[in-house]
Amino acid sequence: MTTKQVNVVIVDDDVISLEVMKAMLAHFPDANVKTALTGQEAFDLITEQRPDLVLLDQELPDFNGVELYCKVHDTLGEATPVTAMVSGHKPEEFQAECEAAGINKLLQKPLAPGDLAELMRIVSTGK
Repeated sequence: MTTKQVNVVIVDDDVISLEVMKAMLAHFPDANVKTALTGQEAFDLITEQRPDLVLLDQELPDFNGVELYCKVHDTLGEATPVTAMVSGHKPEEFQAECEAAGINKLLQKPLAPGDLAELMRIVSTGK
């Protein structure tokens, strides 16, 4: 399905949601998946590993997803990975905040397989 190795970081403090997204990514043989349960763990992983894609939960125990994205962007600049906010909350509750921060996609939990396939296509082909 993808044309190159795609490094993905899933950030979610809900272990069940994290495992579901991880299982969905298992259908993409070229996906290399790492996970983080907290914002700080995710920040360290993202800035060290420089993944192609980040699936980011809005509510984390130490700070919210938009704050994490902004912290990563302040550190990596143009090298900030494609980031999708994945939340169980209604997107309109924080859509403006996500767009202002520069987050690429806003997706609803449970994550639709088609949305994930589209993200993987974008990061693997650059289109």
